[in-house]
Amino acid sequence: MIYTITLTPSLDRIIDVEELIYDDVNKIEEEKRRAGGRGIDVSRVIKELGGQSIALGFIGGYDGLELEGRLINEGVICDFTRINNETRTNNIVYQRKKKLQTLLSTCGPEVDPLEIASFFNKIKGIPSYSYVVISGNIPKGVNENFYAQMIIALKEKGVKVILDTDGEALKRGVDAGPYLIKPNIYEFGRLVENNLSSVEEIINYAKPYQNIVECIVVSMGVRGLVGINKDGCYSVTPPKIKVRSSVGAGDSLVAGIVYSMSEGRTFEDAIVLGVACGTASTLNSGNELCKREDVEIIKKDVIIKKI
Repeated sequence: MIYTITLTPSLDRIIDVEELIYDDVNKIEEEKRRAGGRGIDVSRVIKELGGQSIALGFIGGYDGLELEGRLINEGVICDFTRINNETRTNNIVYQRKKKLQTLLSTCGPEVDPLEIASFFNKIKGIPSYSYVVISGNIPKGVNENFYAQMIIALKEKGVKVILDTDGEALKRGVDAGPYLIKPNIYEFGRLVENNLSSVEEIINYAKPYQNIVECIVVSMGVRGLVGINKDGCYSVTPPKIKVRSSVGAGDSLVAGIVYSMSEGRTFEDAIVLGVACGTASTLNSGNELCKREDVEIIKKDVIIKKI
């Protein structure tokens, strides 16, 4: 089974206007609400690919209940931990005329020690040999070591952890030795404290981590990704397409990788499917992820090379 962890999910309000006119009344043309969060999007894509996952994380208040209800209605299995504070809400304003999207993001709720303990005990109950995807940021009230603590506890049970985060949480999480990390090139640059631009630089700076992490995947946007494991280094390049939005591409990529691995596929197969999923998601608007039929078409034109 695959589990996805989103500690700071959000209830997103997506507002369409023809054009945003300042110091005037703006008519809302269309409004939608959806559950947001990086791990949640991973669960969505896994479902789209034909797999199944369980979404974990913290939710609170009426917005948290709505978030959970919307996910259940989408067919995503949930097992969230309830907290006293309200789940955060984001407002996303899309200007149809200018084709511009603006995210008004709110701060997430603070989590208290009892809620942290309740969630951690749930994590310890994840069955052996499962896959766990940890995505996104750590909420207020939770120590930066929390991802590392989860990784250590899960590794003892033979669970394979995929870590996709940034900053101090990534640094400390990597030291705990997850199965796979998936930073983008900028996040990886912050990890190694250097500005990186080439495949060769990524491979060179990844060497010190190969004894700690089994698989390293560094995404590079339209250039694809670099994948590194014990069998070698790989460059995976997507076909050229017309990009509508890159929002959610990284989460789609992670979903393709973990779904493929959970099906017993090789690392090479997994990173190819990951690139196909990430690329397919860019065909759609910022509020949509990849479609399975697009993934299958794009996958045929993905190029993988051993370096």
